[in-house]
Amino acid sequence: MTLLGALFLEERFSLLKGGALLLSCAGCALVSRAYDLAGVRLNLAGILAGLGAGLTYGLYTLFSKIAQRRYTAWTTLTYALGLGTLFLLPLQSLAALARALTTPSLLFWLLILGLVPTLGGGLAFNAALRLVPASNASIVATLEPAIATLLGWAFLGERPDVLQLLGGGLILAAVVILQRKTADSS
Repeated sequence: MTLLGALFLEERFSLLKGGALLLSCAGCALVSRAYDLAGVRLNLAGILAGLGAGLTYGLYTLFSKIAQRRYTAWTTLTYALGLGTLFLLPLQSLAALARALTTPSLLFWLLILGLVPTLGGGLAFNAALRLVPASNASIVATLEPAIATLLGWAFLGERPDVLQLLGGGLILAAVVILQRKTADSS
């Protein structure tokens, strides 16, 4: 996203932002345990899916930043979620959809997931894009895997290893660097 922001949004790329980007990438690699090759299973479909997910997330950020110039965060998110639904719906089985919509406990959790992290997070992200460069927002978003690791520890009893904790620290350092740069330039 940092490259897309520089190319299409005329966002400035600085050494400080580059350093934050490297820290966040290294942190994500450590948090996800990319160093544990025993847990890595590479295949073409997985590699393509991963690259596609990264590209589409970057494009989502780019398009949302552009849309924020003309539309509200609500409008932008409505289009994004609507298009996402249209593209993903054909990949769902009718039986699974029917079960989700007719099982009260599943429907409850789907509504909670739809309202809190999806709607709430999406609105906050789109609103933030009005205030900060898209490249900064995408680097700050790398806090997600670090926070997920902490939530796994707090609620699921997972035990992060030292390198995962170090990765979380690198991500946090990247975000702090960006914040300090933003505060210094205001």
